[in-house]
Amino acid sequence: MQGSAESRGPGRRPRPLAPPRLPPGALREFKRALYRLYLAAGTPSLEAVAEAVGADDALPGAPAKDTVHRILGGTKLPGLHDAESVAIVLARAGGTSDPAQVAVRTRELWIAAQENPGPALRTAEDWGAFRLGVHRAVAVDGSGFDALTPYLARKHDEVLRERLRHAADGGQSVCALLVGQSSTGKSRAAFEAIRDELGSWPVLVPQSPAELVEWIATDSVDARTVVWLDEAQRHLTEPADEGPVRALTELLGQVAPLVVLGTIWPEYARKLTSRAVGGPDRYPHARGLLETHRAEIHVPDSLGDDLEQARRIAVRDPRMRAAVEAARRPGGERARVIQQLTGGPELVRRYETGPGNAFSEIEYAVVTAAVDARRLGHGSALPAELLAEAAAGYLPTTARVTHDHAWFATAVESLCAQESGALSALVPDRVAPGLGAADGYHPADYLDQGVRRLRARLAPPEQLWQAAAAHARTVDDLYAMGRAAQDRQRHAAAALLHRRAVERGGEVARPALARLLELSGDRTGAESAAAEHTSAWTGLAVLRESAGDRDSAVAAYTRAAAGGERQAWAALARMRAEDGDRAGAEDTAERAARAGHTQAWLMLARRRERAADLDGATAAYARAAAAGDPWGLIGAARLAERAGDRGAADAGYRAAAEAGVTTAEVHLVRSCWAAGDAAGAEAAAERAADGRDIEGWSVLARLRGDDGDTDGAARAWTRAAAAGSTGALARLARLSEEKGDRAEAERAARRAAWRGDAEAWVVLARLRAEAGDPAADAAASAAAQAGDTEACTVLARLRETAGDREGAERAANEAAEHGDPEAWSALARIRERADDSAGARAAVDRASDAGGTGAWTALGRVREGRGDLDGAEQAYRTAMSQGDIDACGALARLCEDNGDLRRAAELYRTAVDAGDTEAWEALSQLA
Repeated sequence: MQGSAESRGPGRRPRPLAPPRLPPGALREFKRALYRLYLAAGTPSLEAVAEAVGADDALPGAPAKDTVHRILGGTKLPGLHDAESVAIVLARAGGTSDPAQVAVRTRELWIAAQENPGPALRTAEDWGAFRLGVHRAVAVDGSGFDALTPYLARKHDEVLRERLRHAADGGQSVCALLVGQSSTGKSRAAFEAIRDELGSWPVLVPQSPAELVEWIATDSVDARTVVWLDEAQRHLTEPADEGPVRALTELLGQVAPLVVLGTIWPEYARKLTSRAVGGPDRYPHARGLLETHRAEIHVPDSLGDDLEQARRIAVRDPRMRAAVEAARRPGGERARVIQQLTGGPELVRRYETGPGNAFSEIEYAVVTAAVDARRLGHGSALPAELLAEAAAGYLPTTARVTHDHAWFATAVESLCAQESGALSALVPDRVAPGLGAADGYHPADYLDQGVRRLRARLAPPEQLWQAAAAHARTVDDLYAMGRAAQDRQRHAAAALLHRRAVERGGEVARPALARLLELSGDRTGAESAAAEHTSAWTGLAVLRESAGDRDSAVAAYTRAAAGGERQAWAALARMRAEDGDRAGAEDTAERAARAGHTQAWLMLARRRERAADLDGATAAYARAAAAGDPWGLIGAARLAERAGDRGAADAGYRAAAEAGVTTAEVHLVRSCWAAGDAAGAEAAAERAADGRDIEGWSVLARLRGDDGDTDGAARAWTRAAAAGSTGALARLARLSEEKGDRAEAERAARRAAWRGDAEAWVVLARLRAEAGDPAADAAASAAAQAGDTEACTVLARLRETAGDREGAERAANEAAEHGDPEAWSALARIRERADDSAGARAAVDRASDAGGTGAWTALGRVREGRGDLDGAEQAYRTAMSQGDIDACGALARLCEDNGDLRRAAELYRTAVDAGDTEAWEALSQLA
């Protein structure tokens, strides 16, 4: 494309157009396709594009310069002929071999955008609080319930806003997750923070995990955007393959600045962050995402010290005044004013009166079925057919008699009704595109949470499993409910649910279905279910090997290996080695390597290394390296270093580093240091940092510190911090504090906190508390402000042990106000061990008030350890009444240890019904 205005005269070439900011959808795809053509053409001037179109009479359009600008940079759909003409001209300029095909594609995209243009980008203000999940306050004295109540800012608000400022001012990508019980103000805090700190940023609200994955896969999320994940468990826990989590991790690593902001209940957060013990690790990617970004910000259940501020607001807002008064009444929940605003406690109270009172028997059954379905894994909107079919299982035979053919519609209409803005028991949803009647429902959050607590120890009736198998909305819903049935030893129901998931295309359910059929003795059915799913075959192989059927295990591993399962190759090699067949093991490893899987050679190498067969291990590492795995070089170099052959070791590490393993440079740091080559160690640390591995400088800092070179260690920690290590900043804070340079220590802690890491403040709080320095309070508060309340808990323990009860409680309050009840729970245990029963009871009540459902169970274990069996049982029963399923198993074990096997069996069965997978094994051992 020749003859642009810029080429005919002096002056600088104009800056290329920026791509238009559009929400995910067909219009964005159309505009991005045109923009890619513009880039491929070398970003010609708009005038040049217009001239080129005008010079070709065969083109259907004739856009002027301003029209070309709107076609490429505007947010509206242009005319088809003009867009098609611009696309052809740009395709020619970019060297496209078939401009006619570009025209066809442009036309297809234009038609799709015209038929489904999608909504415009919206800021938080554009969305409005209620559409972003903020609950309405109950109307009082005729006050309009469409208006928000005055906002009551609390400590977690500043923590969140500080994170958002990291994105706005520091250009960082931020992931933050507000963790709190229902109706504690999570969504309101997120809305207010986004509106105030990122008011101009568009807010994207995915309606499903699949939509979120699609947006990210199609590059539909721009920088300076907020991805809003209210009820984030839908995206973080439901898809079994963790697809949304992996997509979010990739997005946060590639797009900046960006904010991913979600809300979640504590039980879901615990599920995501807990490491599996003796079972499958279901959420490794989610845990990694939350830990990497230190995403959790806890929102307390109650107002605590902010109650006085609520009372001041209540003077001018009748809804707040009514909520404060309700919380103060006998039976009201202390300082739970935010919950009272929505009418949530009243809704739970109505449910607790039982069927036939506030709710009819049918209404009560429908609500209970809805809550059970949600707590057992059905995360998307519950289809009416599922609720109608399941409700019968919650009704006595007499209540199933009705002459009202519209009984379900009548019940749902009543349950969805809102009076004066109060929460309805059921919330209607519409999943289908466009406007229309509800096609699904979910229970109100606060009611859902309250009923879950009441029903935590109960398994649902068989009708719920059957209804879910027939009517669950998505494959993920089927799979999640299948896992819940499996955890509760309802194997027939689990198999049915997993089979339905497979029939609907849910390949992720195949391993679970195959395992269930294998355990039931249906080996043929298990192999049929496994089909071509390599993980399913591996699972069958593990079961058969553990049962002693090695021949069948080898056959199953072989099927998995043939499908490309690298762990299966390693298992086959291991089994050959266990049988003493060294040649067979090596042959298997070599065949695996030819298939592109070096894991078998690495496994053999580590196995031989443990057996002190260092020559054999070196040979196996070398074979892995020869097959293209640089970790084989690392292993061989490490063995050479152990043997004192530094030359071979360093050569191996350098070869691994050249192959892209920056960890090899860290090994070189240690190797050079051990050989007295300080300059070589420093050079290796520098190379590691150049490869974005900051561990080299940290290793060198520790080595220098171990040698007593404090100044050298500080220099290395400084280099590590400059390379991005927040842990190094914590070390520098400690060094400065120990030298008496408090200002420098706090400077380092603030730098780390700005990067989202509170460890430095935790270190300072601990050092100051151990020294009896009152400034520990400020450091602990700063750590909590940065998202880590561990320092408050440590401070509470230290002060309680030192006899400073007032200081301990001050620290525990600080933690509770940031949503962490552990400090109060720790004080309860300390006081119990000190025979202060009254103090322990007061502290455990405060922990429970702050949302610590496990506090009573922890106290029960202390009492049990001290021989107070009656007190332990009382604590466990209190915990059970608060919905802590761990307490049921703990009480069962207490009964078993004391010879009451009948009660132990009953309690273990209850724990099994609650989903405690360890209880089934304990129950089996009782028989």
